[in-house]
Amino acid sequence: MKKAFVLLLAVLVTVALAAPAMAKIKWDMHLNYPAGNFHSKGAMEFAKKVKEATGGELEIVVHPGASLGFKGPELLRAVAEGQLVIAEVPTGMVEGDAPILALTAQPFIATTAKEQRLLYEVAKPTYDKVLDKFNQFILYTSVWPFSGIYTQRPVASVADLKGLKMRVYDGTGLAFGKATGIAARKMPFSEVYPAMKAGLLDSMYTSSVSGVDAKAWEVLKYFTPINIVGPVNLITVNKEAWAKLPKKVQDAVLKVAAEMETKMWAMAAEMDAKSRATLKAKGMIVSPISPKFRAELDALGQRLRAKWAQKSGKEATRLLAEFKKQAGR
Repeated sequence: MKKAFVLLLAVLVTVALAAPAMAKIKWDMHLNYPAGNFHSKGAMEFAKKVKEATGGELEIVVHPGASLGFKGPELLRAVAEGQLVIAEVPTGMVEGDAPILALTAQPFIATTAKEQRLLYEVAKPTYDKVLDKFNQFILYTSVWPFSGIYTQRPVASVADLKGLKMRVYDGTGLAFGKATGIAARKMPFSEVYPAMKAGLLDSMYTSSVSGVDAKAWEVLKYFTPINIVGPVNLITVNKEAWAKLPKKVQDAVLKVAAEMETKMWAMAAEMDAKSRATLKAKGMIVSPISPKFRAELDALGQRLRAKWAQKSGKEATRLLAEFKKQAGR
């Protein structure tokens, strides 16, 4: 009896000592992209560092590949309503709920990594106000390499785009399709490959990184880096869930988040170079665009941005003008 009591006491002491190391709060994090994508890997690193920095008080469980069942356009409301505590929200996919968030996904607006960052910094105060209305705020951001188009035939002018059956992922892609005679269809990335095989699509618009994720070389031949968009992703968290964290945990998470944002923005260019090399190694033809084609695309971009701003309101027009001013154009 005495031995049993001693044994029980030892177990209780062990559990008590171990308790601080165990996660007290768990968050499930939604990601659209497969586990091997650099955005998903960044989120996994973020989760690992948060657990370490908080001594296990907060554990973030990452769910890549949209495995929690939500689609891109649903994410803003899912976080707002607490269906998700934390998610990576692509700005171009949620313009149905908040049109202004699509600023960083407008066509042919930023032409360099430096301009991508400038565009986000110009947009950030407005983004913060909009997200506050949706009961969430930004922990950190990440950015995509500029998107090009994947096709089965070469494309060397705007006229060559007409008649393509193209998968796009946001309103910018749909507007681009309408303006150029492309039959654009917005669909989840997971549905692209079957649609290609069935002949419903013969092209897609996405980054070099996503092209590698999708093994584009199995169904398409050309990657033309038209650099239509370099969209920003927002890793947002529900404000009510955040408020439940102790102050020391909040501070630790914010520190990790700031470090992760710096790393993710730097990683985009590196991943673009690696992915383009992979596309070439797999037999895809990566075709640079001519100055004439670039001029056509720039003119098209101006028209599409003007239409978007007219639809999105005065704040959109103001932000476009402010970016143009700060970019020295």
